[in-house]
Amino acid sequence: MFFRVLDRLEEWLIATLIAAATLLIFVAVVHRYSSGVSIDLSKWATAHGLTLLASVLFAIFRWISSWDLSWAQELCIYMFIWMAKFGAAYGVRTGIHVGVDVFVNMLGPTSRKRVIVFGLLCGALFTATVAFFGGAFVWKVYHTGIRSNDLEVRMWIVFSAIPLGSGLMCFRFLQVAWWFFWTGELPHHDASHVEGVEEDNLHPEPVVAKADKPDSTPLGLIIILVPLLIVAICFAQRAGFLVLPQGMRAFVLFALLLSLMFTGMPVSIALGLTVLSFMFALTEVPTESVALKLFTGLESFEIMAIPFFILAGTFLTHGGVARRMIHFATTMVGHWYGGLGLAGVVACALFAAVSGSSPATVVAIGSVLMPAMVEQGFPKRFGAGVIATSGALGILIPPSIVMVLYAVATNSSIGQLFIAGIVPGIVLASMLGATTWYRAWRNGYPRMAKATFTEQVRAFKDSAWGLALIVIVMGGIYSGLFTPTEAAAMSAVYAFFIAVFVYKDLKLSDVPRVLLSSANLSAMLLYIITNAILFSFLLTYENIPQALAQWIIDQGLGWISFLLVVNVMLLLAGNVMEPSSITLIMAPILFPVAIKLGIDPIHFGILMVVNMEVGLCHPPVGLNLYVASGIAKMGITELTVAVWPWLLTMLVFLGVVTYWPGLSLLLPRLLHMM
Repeated sequence: MFFRVLDRLEEWLIATLIAAATLLIFVAVVHRYSSGVSIDLSKWATAHGLTLLASVLFAIFRWISSWDLSWAQELCIYMFIWMAKFGAAYGVRTGIHVGVDVFVNMLGPTSRKRVIVFGLLCGALFTATVAFFGGAFVWKVYHTGIRSNDLEVRMWIVFSAIPLGSGLMCFRFLQVAWWFFWTGELPHHDASHVEGVEEDNLHPEPVVAKADKPDSTPLGLIIILVPLLIVAICFAQRAGFLVLPQGMRAFVLFALLLSLMFTGMPVSIALGLTVLSFMFALTEVPTESVALKLFTGLESFEIMAIPFFILAGTFLTHGGVARRMIHFATTMVGHWYGGLGLAGVVACALFAAVSGSSPATVVAIGSVLMPAMVEQGFPKRFGAGVIATSGALGILIPPSIVMVLYAVATNSSIGQLFIAGIVPGIVLASMLGATTWYRAWRNGYPRMAKATFTEQVRAFKDSAWGLALIVIVMGGIYSGLFTPTEAAAMSAVYAFFIAVFVYKDLKLSDVPRVLLSSANLSAMLLYIITNAILFSFLLTYENIPQALAQWIIDQGLGWISFLLVVNVMLLLAGNVMEPSSITLIMAPILFPVAIKLGIDPIHFGILMVVNMEVGLCHPPVGLNLYVASGIAKMGITELTVAVWPWLLTMLVFLGVVTYWPGLSLLLPRLLHMM
């Protein structure tokens, strides 16, 4: 009974927080502009002799302008921090936290069980440590009596999210470890239904550990012992038994991070444990600064764009927008060779422009289009290849969650990145469309009858509500009406409105499920961001990025060679990690080097995003492959073969983006944003 009440309270809290924060920013934006609109309308009414109407409008203006919402942004940030801390605990229960499980899946049942339990206990150790030091930090803040700037609330109440959320997360890790130890079952977030449209992922079915591989190698024991050995070396240095030179300290730092990630534990936990172990053993950084960094790392209005865009994408995925976009795309290009395949590329590009997420794009478009393609006579491989690769446009065509992560990690402009992604996104969509057309023409795949102009207009009108979101986001940002975060909040409210009240494909009773699904994914990303910012702080403290930049310059490595090395590194990282983790770990390391070599930060950001696109479409951890596999009911090996023609096209495009900066910078320069 206690656990059931705790579960429901946890779900209610994070769903309520994301809804309240979204609504609060929406109201603040409306308040900012409604005052001016009321004045303009009042003046217009007076000029036309409508004295009574002018008086009413003036009264409305005075009433609205009397509102004081100066505290809205601060409250919204605090609500998101609480959502992130408690949502991370909920993510442990639902199994959404991402990890590098390539090596773990190679193990036999006994070794696999040991390694997974080790990873879960490491998660419990990290969160318990954070809860302890966070509690000590809150106790100190309590005695200072510090208050926040706008709300004037006591800061110890705000900071309490650290020990409370971490304590709950520790409990969830122990709960999952205990259950897995006795049953062999783990909570599982079904990749084929990310931000799903068909199934309820709030309480996913557990996945039973496979027991079909004998324990014939000591790999499992090695995976556990290596990080323990590295930690022992760190503490040996602190005890005075060893003296590590600066270069060796950097090597130990990255070796510890990689060894922890290879245990399969969540990337966020591996980052956090690496930072804590290194700081405690090899630095004199006070523990209070770690607790403070865990809070201030998310105390940024720009970071809040991520949950808002995720929420908007989830509403659109559920709300029938994808189906209408597919119909519109079909009327435009369905009569060409490839018919529905080309429509899939166009629809993915359109949905990418409103969702910001590649998995959401694959789910929304693929779940509708792929069954229709098979019914028309297309090979299943063809349809899966088109959707899996075209869905990657979700992180290149703005708004893009990965671009927001890059901007946060490097302190770049989100608006410039969004504008810079438009031209490369259109070019890549055209190249993927050309590949689709050529393969369809060569193999004689079916075409559809040409739609009449009336049918095209009708399809456009039907999808116009969804397409208008592109104007709201990009137009609002470029015109200066909204910041990127405000544009994301407006898009979330707008997506809710059209899904529930215009298209009516989403019931009000389903909204809590959508809110919780969005909060779950958002909290996972925000927890990675928190610990990645900690890791970035440690890198700066150790002067690693600056030393790396100087070493590369001393070696005479120019920008051409450097970008080649970056592409290889990012493509290799894409074999074992997902885009958000790669961006948050690699960007702070590579960015200073790129700047020192004279590479434009916006161009470098687009290059990283394109690398992340490729990583989404190849094994062993390409998320788009797993999503498309679940929709098409195909094995990963078969699907890997199916995507190769489009994947090669993406690699060619990567080369073009890498060595032609003008492609990325064309639109920002034309709009005088640079």
